[in-house]
Parts: sequence; structure tokens; C-alpha cells
Amino acid sequence: EDDLHIRWYEDGTLNACVNCVDRHLEKRGDQTAIIFEGDDPAVSRHITYRELHGEVCRFANVLKSRGAKKGDRITLYMPMVPEAVYAMLACARIGAIHSVVFGGFSPEALAGRLVDCDSHIVITADEGLRGAKRIPLKDNVDKALEHPGTTVSSVIVVRVTDGDVGFTEGRDVWYQDEAAKVSTDCPAEEMKAEDP
Repeated sequence: EDDLHIRWYEDGTLNACVNCVDRHLEKRGDQTAIIFEGDDPAVSRHITYRELHGEVCRFANVLKSRGAKKGDRITLYMPMVPEAVYAMLACARIGAIHSVVFGGFSPEALAGRLVDCDSHIVITADEGLRGAKRIPLKDNVDKALEHPGTTVSSVIVVRVTDGDVGFTEGRDVWYQDEAAKVSTDCPAEEMKAEDP
């Protein structure tokens, strides 16, 4: 009687990625799920649900290969590219909690958010593009990780501009290289309705 804690669908389980992607495969697999328009209007792509499923599973397997598991916190510091969507859905697929940090934030602001959520993996890009300007995302991550309170053990870098970036051996990997090594199939983690 004194318990005022509200529980939503307490015995239910789900996976947000399955609800967003998998459930559309049978009837809409070849329909467009995402229309991507790059910073350059000439760069655009239509991604079907089937392609999205494969890319999300591939990203999920890369995360798992880097030690990610259910309940882990993963930070995304990305430009507006399809891989950002793949990464968010991949986190949901494996039951990890993702935190998106705006790519325009400074290294100091990024460091604060990494510390606050106790993130152990960062997903970023070599650089982002805003008009003709290149945004040094990977360099900003490196500066943020100099902060003494960060606990990041792995940085996954999506190649967007082929920018020249520094790498820390054992911590940093190119997403495209890791993605080439893993399957496009990844079972979804069953999540309780109240799981974060």
C-alpha cells in the first residue's frame, strides 16, 4: 500500500532494435528505411531494411568484439552519417546503453559526459564535415581522454574523410577494418521493459 513505485509492463520483454528493424524484414525488407543526404548534396544513399539489419548486426558484433555487453555505457561522438544510426541500433540490439554527444561539443564537454556516464567505449569518426570545414572528431576524443576521470578502454573510429588521425595502439580501431571481420547476423538481447 505504501509502495508508490510504478512499474511498467513488469513481466514484459522486448528489444528496441528488433522493433525498429527486424519486424519489418519479412514484408518491407527491400523498402527504404533510411534516406541519407551527406553534407555534399550529391552524396546520398537509400538504405533498405535488409541492408540496415545487416549493418546494425555487423556493428553490434564489432561492439561485442571490443568487449561490450548488456548494461555497458557507450558514447557516440559522431557526424550525421548512417554509421551513427547503425551504432545506436547496435547498442540497443546488444542491450548496451548509448549516450549521444553532439559532435560540435569541445573535448572538455565530451570528457565531462564520458565521466558522468562512466563510458568504456567511444564511437567516433576521423573527422566530420560542415560545409568546407573539417571537424576533428577523433582529435577531440583524444584530448577528452586525457582527462583523469575517463575510463574509456576502446575507441572505434569510422572512416568518413580519410583524415590523418593519431591512434593509440590497443585502444583505437578503424570501424571498417573490424566490420570486415564479423558476421552480419547478431541475435538481439532480450530486455526487460524497465531496463535502461
